[in-house]
Amino acid sequence: PTREELKAKVCQEIDNRSEEIINVAKTILENPEPGFREKKTSQFIARKFSELGLTYKDGIALTGLKSVVAGGASGPTVAVLGELDSLIIPDHPFADKITGAAHACGHNCQIAMLFAVAAAMTRTGVLPSLAGRVAFLAVPAEEYIEIEYRDDLRMQGKLSYLGGKPEFIKAGAFDDIDMAMMTHTAS
Repeated sequence: PTREELKAKVCQEIDNRSEEIINVAKTILENPEPGFREKKTSQFIARKFSELGLTYKDGIALTGLKSVVAGGASGPTVAVLGELDSLIIPDHPFADKITGAAHACGHNCQIAMLFAVAAAMTRTGVLPSLAGRVAFLAVPAEEYIEIEYRDDLRMQGKLSYLGGKPEFIKAGAFDDIDMAMMTHTAS
């Protein structure tokens, strides 16, 4: 198939799954969790990965996940990232009533977009026509909040760093990555 035909298949799969992708974003929006506490979000994404038939490693930097799919020939590994965590903004319209956590930065949409790419790559039959691999990384703790909580995790030996990406680097989750990208929402 041509490059244009491959792109069309991928785009069509995303369009066909638009309702599911939006529901992923809404589910995460309605269940916000701050960094290194994203247990429900991580479990939800693990289920979505499983539905796609993806194998994954979980528990990276406590709550992160990584899945990798291979194309039909060797080549670079491209990572698609999404961030799992929320902020704490008790006055936000979608804030959790107990924790005050809220997805005010669009990480719920990042994870939905990560899922969309994973679905498009795995459900369209395009992978054998591509060279390289695609890694899907759901990364915790991008927002630099709750420093005392994170420092306590560090003091307990559960973390070395206070952010999810440095922990992913320490765990070797980026060792096989040649380039990485993510999408972000805008107003």
